Amino acid sequence: MIKFVMIIFFMCLMMMFNKKIMYYYNLCFLISFFFLFKYMFKDGVWVSISLSYGFDFYSYNLLLLSFWIIGLMFMVIQLEKMSVVKSLMFLVMMMILIIFFLSMNLLLFYFMFELSLIPVFMLIIYWGLNFERLSASFYLLLYTMFVSLPLLVYIMKMLKLYKTLEMSLMKMGVMNLSVLDYLILFLAFLIKMPIYMFHSWLPKAHVEAPVYGSMILAAILLKLGSYGLLRFIDIFLFSSLKYNYLIFSVGIVGSFIVSLVCLIQVDMKSLVAYSSVVHMNMLMCSVYTMTKLGFMSSYILMISHGLCSSALFFMVNLYYERSLSRLMFLNKGMMSIYPSLSVWWFGFCVINFSFPFSLNFISELLLIMVIISFDIILMIYIMLVCFFSSVYSLYLYSYIQHGQVYSENNKKFYVIYLSDYLILIVHMVPLVLMIFNLVLF
Repeated sequence: MIKFVMIIFFMCLMMMFNKKIMYYYNLCFLISFFFLFKYMFKDGVWVSISLSYGFDFYSYNLLLLSFWIIGLMFMVIQLEKMSVVKSLMFLVMMMILIIFFLSMNLLLFYFMFELSLIPVFMLIIYWGLNFERLSASFYLLLYTMFVSLPLLVYIMKMLKLYKTLEMSLMKMGVMNLSVLDYLILFLAFLIKMPIYMFHSWLPKAHVEAPVYGSMILAAILLKLGSYGLLRFIDIFLFSSLKYNYLIFSVGIVGSFIVSLVCLIQVDMKSLVAYSSVVHMNMLMCSVYTMTKLGFMSSYILMISHGLCSSALFFMVNLYYERSLSRLMFLNKGMMSIYPSLSVWWFGFCVINFSFPFSLNFISELLLIMVIISFDIILMIYIMLVCFFSSVYSLYLYSYIQHGQVYSENNKKFYVIYLSDYLILIVHMVPLVLMIFNLVLF
């Protein structure tokens, strides 16, 4: 693993001399393939790398996803003039994510969790799209910093009690938490996911971020919260069993309400952002069932949602660059202009609402099983959420593809490049291949 970290470090140095973006994204994909073949395993053990670094089954695929998405972000900016600062930002982001997923020490884990905020903040402020980007970035900053300092204080308290911050050792201790302690410890991850009621920073950040900012935000940064939740539930198992119904009830009702909110959106990017909130709340409920199958289904959903929502944000941006608007009624009748892109829209929209036999379908099938086994009455909410998630996905697809083309925009459209199709293919390939290799999970 140190070899991979050194490759990324030298990639940062090479940025000063080699300005060809193709070199960097090919290297990202190459690292992910090396990593895939070197460490393909299915064990609950930690693979130790050095003093405070190691990874296990839960961080393995998320590391792969990080390499893959950063490579795709490099592919997105290849049509632009090479920006060294922007590319360095991507590589710094990759370094932070890798250290986060590799950290076995709780303090290092916390620092990387908070540090991941800075590159995204920069991406939104400097390369955002509209004037509201300033308020959006401050929303993101204040929401995620809201409980980070109390969490740091509690980590120091845990060091005093456990005499260690190694996660694998902390699982052995038992710490009785009050409701307030529990919420302070977990809210940092729940807001990052985001849990319903603390979710308003997400649509704002997505709408104002550039396309590569949205891709990294949807694919990786939301997963930092759910990955942290998995780790913390492992440590505070008994307290989570005691208080899980509180967060469970907010998540399941919240995902239903947000799926209704999706139906009144007129902005394509905003709709995809709210659909991410629905998925993340369902994922959180799955984790809080505290079963092995619940952990597994949420883990598969992390990977599939990361690739699927990233592709949807990219396709929204393709239309935005050509019609100069993200509003749905200004992007009608796109099937008559870009028929081949319509196929990709259909593919990713149906994957988004878990059409059989997609990777989302496998994860949501397991997710529904564990949530209903938690409490049978939740079947009503699950049915409503599943129905409305298919409704807003098909609403997004049909509203854009069908209808009459907006007359003023008729002459402005230009072609979609082969590189754009290549990015969509690279999103789709892991989604398809993982269905044939579910034994990996």
